[in-house]
Amino acid sequence: MTRFCLMDVGSTYTKGCWVDTDHVGILAWASAPTTASTDINEGIQNVLNQLKMSYPDFNHESMRLCSSAKGGLRMVAIGLVEDLTLKAARMACANAGAKLVGAYSHKLNLQELTEIESLKPDIILLSGGTDGGNEEVVLHNAKQLAKLNIKLPILYAGNKSCQDEIHHILSEAKQDVHISANVMPSYGILNVESARDQIRACFLEQIIEAKGLSVLSSVVHDIIMPTPASVLDALSLLAYGTKHESGLGDLMAVDVGGATTDVYSLTSSQASSSGVQIKGLIEPLVKRSVEGDLGLRISAKHVLDLDSELQSNQDLCLYVEKISQEIHGSSESHYDEQLAASCVRIASRRHAGRLEQIYTPMGLETIQYGKDLRSVKTLIGIGGPIVYANDPEQILNQVKQTEVDILLPQRLEFSLDKQYILSCLGLLAKTHPDWALKTMKHHLEKNHG
Repeated sequence: MTRFCLMDVGSTYTKGCWVDTDHVGILAWASAPTTASTDINEGIQNVLNQLKMSYPDFNHESMRLCSSAKGGLRMVAIGLVEDLTLKAARMACANAGAKLVGAYSHKLNLQELTEIESLKPDIILLSGGTDGGNEEVVLHNAKQLAKLNIKLPILYAGNKSCQDEIHHILSEAKQDVHISANVMPSYGILNVESARDQIRACFLEQIIEAKGLSVLSSVVHDIIMPTPASVLDALSLLAYGTKHESGLGDLMAVDVGGATTDVYSLTSSQASSSGVQIKGLIEPLVKRSVEGDLGLRISAKHVLDLDSELQSNQDLCLYVEKISQEIHGSSESHYDEQLAASCVRIASRRHAGRLEQIYTPMGLETIQYGKDLRSVKTLIGIGGPIVYANDPEQILNQVKQTEVDILLPQRLEFSLDKQYILSCLGLLAKTHPDWALKTMKHHLEKNHG
């Protein structure tokens, strides 16, 4: 089979394309509003009808799909220390394509259990302790989770010494327990791949059914993953390339939505400078962060609270008040662009590493926390607020380094994903990597900043 129908069922719009992997490019592309509140099949069928009109030979005998509809994949992460195992758990959730709705460290109390129940997550990721390290806290937290009044998949990715006991505790409570490798097997060392793969498996096996998306099975033959996971697969291919097709090298991408802002970085090394000492958790070369308080609609008030410059614009403040009351109301692009620029500026600085100079008996030393992104040359803009802006470069320029201690890129070339191809083509990144890479390079629209 060389032809595929690739589809991304988003929270607002459903996008689809018809491709032939024997030829570089996209045969047809279409989009329609997602009908999640009624029958999600309607929006999919509208896209299929458009593709058929654009390309008479179209069929959907081989369809692959990713989805962020109905809230996407919602997760709660639990760890021992906030800057170590909890941070590792958060990264595992983000790299699996999840939206983190809650994060807890140290011993869970009953109030936090009530909070977790009210958040209604799809999956809980429980971590804590290096292998052979702390057992007390993770065992306490497993016993607390056994008291939950909701039943859902709980993935344990902590100290391997406790795996059997934790499996027994949660199984006895009739919870759906899964075990993966420790997300932080030794101090400061990150290992998110096993947990990420388990999260994706849970999404496929159970979350699709729980969200009422199983009705898609009548038209979809392969529901692959949450949309952000497909985007991350596409970006990985775009950065690192294949044996036969070169990638673009180190890159970043930013996606601004109504409630969140996602930042991706894909690099070949942790540090761009010699003579610095890396401290804290060693972050992955492929990293996604999700800022749940930065968005153009649901989170607009919080963006305003974080940006004193925006607060000085009275008309913008009135606009934010209006859209906060009517998130589906009419928008004003010049205000949305200011909000989007603020989201990108704040989110990129949270995502990047930083430098700190300290005095030691050996003299002045430079310490690095997080990833050094100064050598990144390519930035990809994703999502309507960026790609349809009157001045997308003004928004994307916010990623550039302005503070010497924040390790953001210094010079950038911009590309825009105007047809939302990354989420769709990521569905073929594993099975048809050469074709997917060539097609992404062909379709991304370049701008120079």
